Amino acid sequence: MSNQLRGKMLEDAVRKTIMQLVKEAGKKGVIKINISHIAESVGTSRTTLYKMNDFVDRCITEAKAERRLSDGSSERIKLEMKVKTLQETILGLKNKLQGIRQHHVDLYRRMYASSSDLAELVKSNIVLEGNDVGVCVLCGHRSQVADVANKRSNVVRLTKPKST
Repeated sequence: MSNQLRGKMLEDAVRKTIMQLVKEAGKKGVIKINISHIAESVGTSRTTLYKMNDFVDRCITEAKAERRLSDGSSERIKLEMKVKTLQETILGLKNKLQGIRQHHVDLYRRMYASSSDLAELVKSNIVLEGNDVGVCVLCGHRSQVADVANKRSNVVRLTKPKST
């Protein structure tokens, strides 16, 4: 009488058998694994494997194979699992997108907070240049009252907009 596999040794044998069957199926292109075949290969009973149903399912999933159920509902279950996986993926991507958007807003907020008022950088140059030529350097309009000899300009004083 041979020793029966139990516990971790049984799980290792089941996992190894399923992986081997999936490998063989990869060569043939079609895989048909049933509990009887696994039980025979491992040297245990189908009843024992039925008790380990969750473990067998995990091993089949780890092997990137799918299990077909005898009641024909495998396609529905497979599609339900795929929908669940896709919904989880969508949720993860939505969370990632929200994080990217928040980071984007934060970058602009920081850039705006640390930026300079550009009017202060160009104000003196615009006034000086407008006084030199007697026209508005922004629009090129010559003022009716501009006196080129006195170097008066129609350039208006730039003021900071009031914060609301």
